Amino acid sequence: MLFEKYELLVNPPQARWNEVVQLTHDELQWKMSFHDYQSYLDGYGRNHFKLLVAVDKVTDKAAACICGADFPSIDGSPQVFTIGMYYTHPDHRSEGLGRKLFEQLTITAKESNMFLNAAPDMAQKYAERSGFDKFAPWELKVMVAQAKDCDLTRLESDPKFNIVDFNHVNFEKLDEYDTNVCGGVHRTKFLKKFLTQPESYNKFAIDANDNVIGFCNARIVYGNHVVLGPFYADSPTIASTLFRQTLELVPHLNERPEVMVLLPHDNEEAVDMFSKMADGKVEIEMSMPRLFTKHVVHSPSRNVFSITEYDTNFV
Repeated sequence: MLFEKYELLVNPPQARWNEVVQLTHDELQWKMSFHDYQSYLDGYGRNHFKLLVAVDKVTDKAAACICGADFPSIDGSPQVFTIGMYYTHPDHRSEGLGRKLFEQLTITAKESNMFLNAAPDMAQKYAERSGFDKFAPWELKVMVAQAKDCDLTRLESDPKFNIVDFNHVNFEKLDEYDTNVCGGVHRTKFLKKFLTQPESYNKFAIDANDNVIGFCNARIVYGNHVVLGPFYADSPTIASTLFRQTLELVPHLNERPEVMVLLPHDNEEAVDMFSKMADGKVEIEMSMPRLFTKHVVHSPSRNVFSITEYDTNFV
């Protein structure tokens, strides 16, 4: 049996999350924070979030991992089960270990509307093999700039918008705005936890009635990079104002290696804004198809300037 060689851990101690964050960064340049794990556990709840790690019994090192988050239906809202952090170490590939973990994670989610962000060369395989055959209309474009090339003065900042910090935003209205962008999916507790986790910096745009019209979050991840998300706004001008004021909060921004955004491929204003900030010196790492099993949960790409993160969220 395959698992005779490995110990399967479910929601293991923090050190195992740190290990797989390092592994995926060093090989694949995936960008997550050590702090994300506690936000997942507390924000979703241990009954709705699972991190599976297969550990080699001989070396006591992580061989493969995968995670899943369940967004349950609340008062008729859409239900989604997201899958991410799907990785097998090179020394353990071609054994079927990753596939075994995938089956283990999804065994209780077969009736759910499952979702994943697919590597471009894997999308068709997921569709044919695992039923992820509902392609969302926009793909996830992963864009990176060297932090030394980022000049915030290139970003428009309109003084007419009321920009506040987390302690001065009406959280109920923030949650309502977030739910609308997320196609009706609720993630109230996670949102609060994620926005307040260590090394997160954010700003919120509100109108005269304290309604939220956009918000931007930046977090420091492993490798000392900066990743934007969630970053939503009602217009490009609001987005630019939020983008600039949020990044101004990040200590020693230009001394860090990279700044990354995860944005809809068809939001040209978002692409142009990020490129402008870096004087056109940006790299498109990949464009990832977004796949569902039962039906697409639609999110308006015009409002999305960077999704939350690519492990447990679809927007």
